[in-house]
Amino acid sequence: MTPAVRAQLKQATRLRVLEAANRLFQERGFDATTVRDIAEAAGVSAGTVMTVGDKNALLVRVFDTMLGDEHARRGGVDPQPVGDADSCAKRLGILVQPFITMFMGGPELARAYASILASGAHSSSLFTALAARLLEEFAVAITKHGCTSLADAPAKAQALYAAYVGTLFTWSALGSDDPSGLTNSLRTSFEAICTCKE
Repeated sequence: MTPAVRAQLKQATRLRVLEAANRLFQERGFDATTVRDIAEAAGVSAGTVMTVGDKNALLVRVFDTMLGDEHARRGGVDPQPVGDADSCAKRLGILVQPFITMFMGGPELARAYASILASGAHSSSLFTALAARLLEEFAVAITKHGCTSLADAPAKAQALYAAYVGTLFTWSALGSDDPSGLTNSLRTSFEAICTCKE
């Protein structure tokens, strides 16, 4: 077997394990799913699952994939508020709304994901690749009408992103299933940092 074929088989196995983990986490919940369950659903051994990652790592990868897919689906949409006067906070709210909807779609999984990330034991694209893309989008949103200068945009975008992630984690820790509470908390944070109105 050539190295290329081995690499393809390894990737196919990894995808099967992640798909099985995702399906079981959605159906049974994180706590009720075991590594053995994932192995059985993927048609591999428990040892093979562990080469892909422990249960916590699998949830982080599943959630990161969902976040990345949601971002790709949005495709850098230029946020356009409807109705009331445009503002940075409203544009930011529109940017993050698909992620909030996804996060709220599985609150138990979202809480487990946030808890795992808060432990510091696993890394996430939420703090790397996805963070870089969202920081760029935040900077565009807050400079759109000139209310934030290009020179100030990176620092303000970083503060907004920290508020966004912090609000998600706080909501997870509180165990609330109220989407309006999460949305309102984000809006309040965004308005405190980005005070301009057009």
